[in-house]
Amino acid sequence: MTKHKVQIDPALDEQQLIDPMVIKRFTDYCEIKPEETVLEIGPGAGNITEALLEKARYLICIEKNPKYFPVLRDRFKESIKIKLIQDDALKTYLPKHDRLASNLPYMMAEAFLQRTFRVDFKSATFIVSTGFSEILQAQSTEEEYTKLSFLSQLFYDTTYHETVPKEAYLPEPRTSTAIITLKPRPSQDPTEMILKELIIQGDKYTKNALREALIRAEVCSSKKQARNYIGDLNLEERILQSWASRLSLTDLQAINQTLYTKITG
Repeated sequence: MTKHKVQIDPALDEQQLIDPMVIKRFTDYCEIKPEETVLEIGPGAGNITEALLEKARYLICIEKNPKYFPVLRDRFKESIKIKLIQDDALKTYLPKHDRLASNLPYMMAEAFLQRTFRVDFKSATFIVSTGFSEILQAQSTEEEYTKLSFLSQLFYDTTYHETVPKEAYLPEPRTSTAIITLKPRPSQDPTEMILKELIIQGDKYTKNALREALIRAEVCSSKKQARNYIGDLNLEERILQSWASRLSLTDLQAINQTLYTKITG
């Protein structure tokens, strides 16, 4: 970084993980197989990148900040196993991969997590704030439980690995961080299948997204049948006319309970 005159800006969540033992444990938690492709979000100066590259068949890195690219290109100029992409991981196409890894910047953690609902992978290992980790794992009876808790637990099983000591970073962060792994959770019943299909159609009105979700989950075989099914649910018109992405936790719980009651009789 000194060679390329790169300065770290802590205000932009640019802390670099520098403890080699923490980096090793992080990559171990990723459970990367030699034949697998890994996608890393926000490699920064490339400390985690170097460790991931040792394990993966191929590594794809997406970095938004252009100042890190001279560092990354210089550091990995001898490797043919890595592809560097300068772009915004919240907007750009995410290439096909087996494992997802990131020291996830706090400011984009929730938005990126919600983007993963539409992406296929075997596991995602992240470093996030301890508070964010607690929200993902909170139970419905706990104060920390939010809409994000509901969505995360619908799509993933979350494993908490460890809290990362502040001295493992340069510079030290102001908030505590933790390493977690998310693994896609198979749908246990038709209600969960419908809800997942509803969520990934966040750019549609709930009424339309729910209709498509019922068909994709094979609960209904036609749009007409799905419309009638929705009519029988007696959901509030306010909910049906909302964008699916803007449904509140209370709205999602109401849809969940109504669907469950309808399906189970």
